[in-house]
Amino acid sequence: MKENSIFITDENGKEVEMKIYMTFDMNDKQYVVTYVEGNEDELYSFTYDDDGNLFMVESEEEMDAVQEIINAYEEEE
Repeated sequence: MKENSIFITDENGKEVEMKIYMTFDMNDKQYVVTYVEGNEDELYSFTYDDDGNLFMVESEEEMDAVQEIINAYEEEE
């Protein structure tokens, strides 16, 4: 596995390589923001546990907080 990639199994059972855009901690959770190479405009946000299990960010409130972190990160770049 590449250092800056993770592999996610999609709803069809296909393994997809996702590039890591950023990681951060917020409210006692660990987050990873990813994208498919060549499509950097579409970001996917997940929380993950200590075992590396990924969970989609689904609540609108949590997604808004994640978007604020992404926006601040992009402003710094």
